[in-house]
Amino acid sequence: MSEKNISDNTRLWDEILKAIVDAMPEQLFPLFKEVYGKDYPKGTPVTLLSTESSTYQENPDAPPNSRLSDIALLVNGTDYYHLECQMRNDREMVIRMIAYDIHFAMQYTTSEDQEEGLVMYFPRSTVIYPEKNRNLPKFLRCRIIFQDNSEHIYQIPTVRIQSYSLQEIQEKHLTLFIPYLLLRLRPKLNPERKIPLEKKELTDFIDKVILILKDELEQGYLTGREFDDYINLFRRAAEKIFEKHADFWMEVDHMTKPMIELPSVLQKRLRAENDALIADLAEKNTLLAESSALLAEKDAELVRMRQLLNQHHIPAAL
Repeated sequence: MSEKNISDNTRLWDEILKAIVDAMPEQLFPLFKEVYGKDYPKGTPVTLLSTESSTYQENPDAPPNSRLSDIALLVNGTDYYHLECQMRNDREMVIRMIAYDIHFAMQYTTSEDQEEGLVMYFPRSTVIYPEKNRNLPKFLRCRIIFQDNSEHIYQIPTVRIQSYSLQEIQEKHLTLFIPYLLLRLRPKLNPERKIPLEKKELTDFIDKVILILKDELEQGYLTGREFDDYINLFRRAAEKIFEKHADFWMEVDHMTKPMIELPSVLQKRLRAENDALIADLAEKNTLLAESSALLAEKDAELVRMRQLLNQHHIPAAL
């Protein structure tokens, strides 16, 4: 696969994660609890950070360029996180994560200690793997040996989305994984598979996913808008996965389109229509009031003219 095809294949999954973090950052809280044991209450402030670093030192012969790490954020004003979305099992990923985290620490968490001088704090980092691969490690590790021969093990956890059952995702409120779940069916699209994907398996799977989202909505872990966002991102993922399988895509389309008219969404739409109707009625009432005032003015003028004619004993032909 060419580098361009690899890039095209991974960009959507990166963008889905970024879209979730940008639109509903609190959806990361169950993930932080799962990976780091950090439990943040609803309403905890989240600040998205920009982390851009130069690639010049890595390859001085190449034109100067910059590189953005996937997601960097500050939670509760004290806790820094760095997340990367990675589709392939790349052995070099741990080296890139070290480079990202060093730059992150230089930019945001380096401080000065009166006794020890400068101190650099690395963020809580993790790599999220959306696709199933039996060789995915639980941790990325690299042994770092300094010039004085002291050693440190750089180790960060990985999140392997497809290793979680639907039940675990529901129980742990890891709704963040929902848009990636159809990826576990993609291997069955291979025509050489002995047991290929069948429509019933797909519909049963989608039913279970929608039930998870409904349950999260009913329990208050999702708002109506966030529910809609997840349905939309799930559809975007399905478009990519089933781009060469129109029958499967049509099934996803059929099963997820009605969810746009979720009761809360329907209520929102009806409220908007009602507000528009009230505004229209208010405008008509204003016009009616103006017409009534004009008519009253003309009636008053008519009465005045009759009185004037009576005063001069002129017969009124009115």
